[in-house]
Amino acid sequence: MNILVTMSWIAVLGARNVGAVPPQEHPAVTTQMARKLVLERIDEIAQNGHCRQTFWKEKIDLNLLRFTVEQTRFYDVAGREGNLKFSAVVGKLASPDQTLRVLASEVEADAFVLGYYDANRYVRTRHVVLTHGYHEQPDPSDGRLRATTMEEKQNLLLHEILHIALGKDDDDLNSRALCPLRLLAFCQRSRTASATIEGSPASE
Repeated sequence: MNILVTMSWIAVLGARNVGAVPPQEHPAVTTQMARKLVLERIDEIAQNGHCRQTFWKEKIDLNLLRFTVEQTRFYDVAGREGNLKFSAVVGKLASPDQTLRVLASEVEADAFVLGYYDANRYVRTRHVVLTHGYHEQPDPSDGRLRATTMEEKQNLLLHEILHIALGKDDDDLNSRALCPLRLLAFCQRSRTASATIEGSPASE
């Protein structure tokens, strides 16, 4: 089973929202690469009749997923983006105001959606943090770290997009069989599409 997906949690921040600050300009390279990968996967789903029907039965609008992808920003803690603070990314003052790298170290996930509480209401943002597990995973055979495949990255990104687009947490997604692994089990990838994706440069 793909642990990229099963370990993916939404980050529930305990910070108190105390005001607003101008959001920092998002890192273009990580965002562009992530959007490209997940949009390619959504396009493959749309082109596969059986797969498309499976998503339709779960009331998942592929156009909504595409729109959500285009509105979502992605941050890689393995690079300089890890030094960005929560307030700079989300545009909300918080206490404590931690960096994305610190937040990632406190969450057992390979990616997570930033969120916060506002007057006892949980707000799920359109900011996704990619941790070290996005790039490397233990090999099931010997436990050694190996680079994640392009398909694993796409599934992980799609999982986070489902969180945002549907406004649901992991428990709800899994109870409705919306885990990308289950959904994508019905999606056979075409040889052409697979070759194109496998030849794409890996996300830095």
